[in-house]
Amino acid sequence: MLKNRYFLLILSMVLFFSVFWFTQNLEYLKFPKNTELVLFMNGSLYGYASIKSLCLMLVFPYLIFLLLFSKKERIVSLVREKNRIQAHHKIVKSTIIATVLYVGIYLSVNLIFSFLFLGNKLLTATNFYSGILFYLLLLFLFYLTIGFLFRIIYDITASIGQALIFGAFAMCLFYLIDWIILEGLYWTPLHTLNFFDLWLQNGPMISEIPYVLIPNVATALILYLLSSNIFIKKDFYSYEK
Repeated sequence: MLKNRYFLLILSMVLFFSVFWFTQNLEYLKFPKNTELVLFMNGSLYGYASIKSLCLMLVFPYLIFLLLFSKKERIVSLVREKNRIQAHHKIVKSTIIATVLYVGIYLSVNLIFSFLFLGNKLLTATNFYSGILFYLLLLFLFYLTIGFLFRIIYDITASIGQALIFGAFAMCLFYLIDWIILEGLYWTPLHTLNFFDLWLQNGPMISEIPYVLIPNVATALILYLLSSNIFIKKDFYSYEK
């Protein structure tokens, strides 16, 4: 029964991302097939891989996927855990697996349809394959950070609904502050999300990888530690499940 639920959940995400891919790229499919088309379809400003899509359109589906993928927590089971850190590690493990699946499905859909409509020659010429491997790691860290933020809000509010709403709202607010108020002039973690676009334009940027990954790893680590601390100290008996 559990395997069937996971299968249906993964299948639903494949269908969701497939529809999303076509809605974002339908107009581009009429363009001549060249390297510029690859850049248009994978640009950071518009389309399937845009920063706007990642921050505004795909955060809430990720949180829903994370929620449905994770096992329902029961107070009795959590209280019986001899070590709350171990209980938190189980939650983190589930979050990591769900994030890998979500990002993996998202990029697999892009890879498959890009291969079908653009062809191997164009993808190879733009270093698409090597870029998408690095992009997998980058997006994993990005959404893992959001997953930890969701957990923090949930442990503070004891409400799944509030955690979903405030988690998605926080990312929308962060995006709006970054691009409208700060006008993209000052560095924020969101700026690293355009690295796939730059990779396709300029070729492999191996020397820049540490500068892109380290801030994202640091952000995820900070939220993980904060989430762990809040989880360990929270009063389970005051929570309604």
